[in-house]
Amino acid sequence: MAASRKRPPRIRLCLANAVILMALVACANPARYELDQGQAAGVEPVSLIILRDTEAGVEAGIAPSRGGELSSLRVRYGQELLETLYLGRDYTPRDGWTGKAPLLWPATGRNFPADLEERRKAGEVFHGGAWEWQERRYPMPIHGFARDFAWRVQSSTAEQQGARALLVWGDTPETREMYPFGFELAVEYELAEGILAIRYEVAADTENDDPMPFSIGNHITFVTPLVPGGDPGKVVLVTPSQEEILKTGYGIPTGETRARSHADGIELGDFERRVAVSLTNYAAEPYVELRDPAGLMIRMSHTASEVPGPPIILYNLWGDAPAGFFSPEPWVGLQNSLVSQQGLIRLDPGGRFHWTIRIEAASSKT
Repeated sequence: MAASRKRPPRIRLCLANAVILMALVACANPARYELDQGQAAGVEPVSLIILRDTEAGVEAGIAPSRGGELSSLRVRYGQELLETLYLGRDYTPRDGWTGKAPLLWPATGRNFPADLEERRKAGEVFHGGAWEWQERRYPMPIHGFARDFAWRVQSSTAEQQGARALLVWGDTPETREMYPFGFELAVEYELAEGILAIRYEVAADTENDDPMPFSIGNHITFVTPLVPGGDPGKVVLVTPSQEEILKTGYGIPTGETRARSHADGIELGDFERRVAVSLTNYAAEPYVELRDPAGLMIRMSHTASEVPGPPIILYNLWGDAPAGFFSPEPWVGLQNSLVSQQGLIRLDPGGRFHWTIRIEAASSKT
């Protein structure tokens, strides 16, 4: 039998030192980005995908079963992680606005039949909405129906460049009863360098007979104040729009606009409560900022591969700061768009549309 070979002591020592050195490097440089699982409250727990940037102190929670929405956005403030979304990670049934950040698609706002006034005079009450396509009337819930379906997780990962999750969802016999088109939607959440990017892709089925019309938006809702204990009315909104789209009391655009900009900021205590303020005409990339005087700021911007001509709403502001919430909703759309045929993207069969929302937070408290 051949004699067993023994590793020379010096080589063993070098290998041992290398292992120790690698361990020390790993401890000194832990992974910045993490992928985790979590749960939100509800009648039954709602599973979440958690994306985490440990260096920037940002944590995003995504709920695939709840329309694939952003369910939580926590940011570091001093030594704490503060939840910035209204009712973040909470799906307990309640009356009134349920918060968080649902996708609005294929409609933004309500859609009313062209003969709305006659139907109202006849006693019909419209809590939802309807639209017509090729002489058939279809129901259309307020803000569409994408938020009402479970989305499928296609992939999720945390790497050196960031943490990501990709979710997809497509048409069903149920959606065809409201919207007679084949489609697939995807959303990629990416957390990198402290910035959360939410990238939507809308794909029209190649077998659609006609261009597919839609508006798109996100009803993201932040807590007010951003830092607990402050005065919600002192939170400052900054957004450099140039015009406001005017609407009827029923929320239908009238075709008129008026000058309106908050480039110099407005305290939310002076902003309309529970009245939708629809802003348009930005000279550059449209953005909003919420600035809490305690030293926490949220900035959100958005870009699209296509923006219809006017009238088009780029931010629909709605909320009630004294009640604890404010929604600076990014839109590429218009109320009543499917009926008026304005404010619509029209996607040819096989076409694709891309829309990206970027959110970043800054804290002056260390």
